[in-house]
Amino acid sequence: MKIYIGNDLVHLPRFEKSLQLEKFIAKIFHLREIEYCEKKKDKLSSYAARFAAKEAFSKALGTGLYAQGVAPTDVWIENLESGKPQLFYSEKLREILRTHGITGCDVSLSHHGEYAMAHVVLY
Repeated sequence: MKIYIGNDLVHLPRFEKSLQLEKFIAKIFHLREIEYCEKKKDKLSSYAARFAAKEAFSKALGTGLYAQGVAPTDVWIENLESGKPQLFYSEKLREILRTHGITGCDVSLSHHGEYAMAHVVLY
């Protein structure tokens, strides 16, 4: 089995400036992510960790998020009842994954102090 790994680190003070840009959130985040993050006390860290997950996913896939007509909103994070984050993706992205022989994925998110990070494994 082939395993693809990606990770990303976000510096919160720099990322906070992006969140203040008009339409950034709507352009980058899926509606489910926006609903989740807006309920959190620490919205910045929640958004940053999910942004890191999108970047890590892109790195694991090796094509970038905008390749083949894929947008950042085509991959998103939802939390299971247990709290564990899980990657979801659009049908368009699911087809691309199938062409690469990818049938599963896992994601880990973390944030502390001025940083948020994510690791993604595709297999």
